[in-house]
Amino acid sequence: MKIVSVNIGIPKTYTLDDVTMETSMVRHSVPEIQITKTQVVGDRFKSPQLHGTLDSVVYALSVDRYPEWSKFLGKEFPIGHLGENLSVDVLRESDFYLGDIYEIGTTVLKATGPRYPCNRLNFVAGDKRMQKEFEERAWPGVYFEVIQEGVIKPGDQFKLKQRQQSEVTVLDLYLTMRSKKRGALDTVLSKKVLGCGQLVDRYIKNVTA
Repeated sequence: MKIVSVNIGIPKTYTLDDVTMETSMVRHSVPEIQITKTQVVGDRFKSPQLHGTLDSVVYALSVDRYPEWSKFLGKEFPIGHLGENLSVDVLRESDFYLGDIYEIGTTVLKATGPRYPCNRLNFVAGDKRMQKEFEERAWPGVYFEVIQEGVIKPGDQFKLKQRQQSEVTVLDLYLTMRSKKRGALDTVLSKKVLGCGQLVDRYIKNVTA
């Protein structure tokens, strides 16, 4: 897996169906990003209590799925518009196990879980179908905690340093969250996820009955 683009964002205002929303979801490409334990330098959040927490400082997403989003929306939808700091050539959430530790550039990052879509997706896409479609496609991307501060730039590779368990993937966690969100919790998957020692506390309420 190789980094295609590194991105930062600041809050901007979007309007959809006469409703206005401010969000920093749309990120723009920069030559490199400096990552500390608490933030991607240059990132600013409208709701910092909900985003950019210590277990979700860095967000990575796959570039190869953007053409599908452009096709769905019927217009160009550039990389960075889904909020990722790391645009990756090919990223599959099923390849990331909770707690996986990666070296990327001069940083060391730990995979903590998926992003779950909010209605801000509709505003940045200019399409009220986007949140639901993002949820349905199950391409949530991966959040990371920062173990070692450093710099990431385009061309850097994901290098797996340590796999702490091989039972629960980021996709498993996402699918469990989605089943609860839809009112039909997958109890088998929930039990599996809750038994994972690498499950971050903030996800627990989203995977329990």
